[in-house]
Amino acid sequence: MTTRRQFIVRLGGIGIALAGLAAAGRSANAADSATAFIDDLGGKAISTLADKSVTDAERESRFRALFLSAFDVETIGQFVLGRYRRGATPEQIEEFNRLYAEDVVRTYSRRLSQYAGEKLVTLGSQPQDDETVVRSQILSPSGQKPVSIDWRLSKASGGFKVVDVVIENLSMRSAQREDFSSVMSAGGIDALIAGLRKKNPAS
Repeated sequence: MTTRRQFIVRLGGIGIALAGLAAAGRSANAADSATAFIDDLGGKAISTLADKSVTDAERESRFRALFLSAFDVETIGQFVLGRYRRGATPEQIEEFNRLYAEDVVRTYSRRLSQYAGEKLVTLGSQPQDDETVVRSQILSPSGQKPVSIDWRLSKASGGFKVVDVVIENLSMRSAQREDFSSVMSAGGIDALIAGLRKKNPAS
């Protein structure tokens, strides 16, 4: 059984998964627009990773633009704040969204640098409630057991946005909601904002 600690470690695979998508090439189901969206996202991620002609700061900046264009930060933020969002001011929500996006960008831009040939194979998609789930697996070059990753997408203007990444049936947004709730239960949303600001002091 996957422990919570193992799940947090596996979250580091999201950046690698984005890179691995491109290595997989177009799947047989590439005509599916949701699957094609994930394939395209992977192609852009690997391009960011492979460009050694730019500085680390520029690579992080490019990944930030990719993340903000592909992930619905506002929707994810609403979910992870949960019931605490109702008592937050618009200014607090705006500041949380900014810091939250910066934290994710910095975390996974660093993870991209650890790409070591993993290959992510898309397995098709299916509607689920008001979202679309693209199923995939990460295949390790060392032959370890494949890791399943589901990409939950919502409809957006001109295509899709990622609203969750589910690794081995454990949700990124649900894990973050649990972690953030423990902070906010003690000190409210201001405590969470302060923690994110301390974690990313240059934000």
